[in-house]
Amino acid sequence: MALLFVLALTARAEGVAALDVGIVVFEPGIPEDISTHRERGIFPRIRQAESRYLPVNLRRTLQDSGDWGAVRVMPDTGRLAELLIQGRILQSSGRELLLDISAIDATGRVWVQRQYRALTQPADYPVPRGGDAYSELYLEVAADLLAVRRQLDDNALREIRRVALLRYAAELAPDAFSAYFQEDEAGRFRLLRLPADGDPMIARVLRIRNQEYVFIDSVDEQYERLHDEMAQTYALWLQYDSEQSLYRQEYAERAASRDKPGPRGSFAAMQQSYNTYRNYRIQEQDLHELAAGFNNETAPTVVSTSGRVFHLNGTLDSQYAQWQDILRNIFALETGLPVADDERNPFATHTQ
Repeated sequence: MALLFVLALTARAEGVAALDVGIVVFEPGIPEDISTHRERGIFPRIRQAESRYLPVNLRRTLQDSGDWGAVRVMPDTGRLAELLIQGRILQSSGRELLLDISAIDATGRVWVQRQYRALTQPADYPVPRGGDAYSELYLEVAADLLAVRRQLDDNALREIRRVALLRYAAELAPDAFSAYFQEDEAGRFRLLRLPADGDPMIARVLRIRNQEYVFIDSVDEQYERLHDEMAQTYALWLQYDSEQSLYRQEYAERAASRDKPGPRGSFAAMQQSYNTYRNYRIQEQDLHELAAGFNNETAPTVVSTSGRVFHLNGTLDSQYAQWQDILRNIFALETGLPVADDERNPFATHTQ
């Protein structure tokens, strides 16, 4: 086995068990039928922001556990992760969070594929600063992932890391690396052989992959910053949403029992409910403004490689695609493989 390959697969203090994890921004789960949004408590702009906000909560839970290598939030599935987590928001309010989560490793093994649900009680609010009303849900996801990892021996974990690197290499140079592994009809990948000792192509692949990590780390930091800017207002919004849900429930119960004897509530209680609703609307407006910032992923990113500086523009998704094209072209130039035509040549449009 090539020395560089060995070093790349074992250069962590935790050993082979420290798999890298990529968390793709969640699917927001917004119905196409606009008329159903209000009745289902969906505010599209906020839900879009939640699709980027909630993965950061999961990322921090996994990172804080110390059971994994690097854990990153990514703009799309990409081709980097040794363990890839994807999610879809099915329900999100101050009283309930329902997520559909799947986790698949680089060999195609499914670790998790299920729905996670958490409910809050009035006593859960207000949320302590820096806390999260649904922390138990993320801990449950982390526990399920760890349980699967503990069932795998070092050889299985080592194969995941090897397959991840070789699949990445095959994306860059299919003719050179696709023969090292095989995909079956079920979408599972297995190693057929390893690169020869001293294979210089592996060194280039590792360098290109590290450059892709540079961009992903930059994206991850942006998600972290936006998450922290939104956290306090979002926590208050969840609290008020929970209170409004309880108010609507109590109102429905009072309306159903109007003809029955008994008190209907004091003026003071009604005034308190109104004030809560007014605060809720104020927090909703503030959250909409913060969500707009979270969803406006158009700030340019400046990255450098091979002595060149690249200015990437557009959404983070499109910037990530641009960066992948740049790295693919750099790899092709260095290895003598065919270079992309001028229309997709990154040096012609993104270099300064």
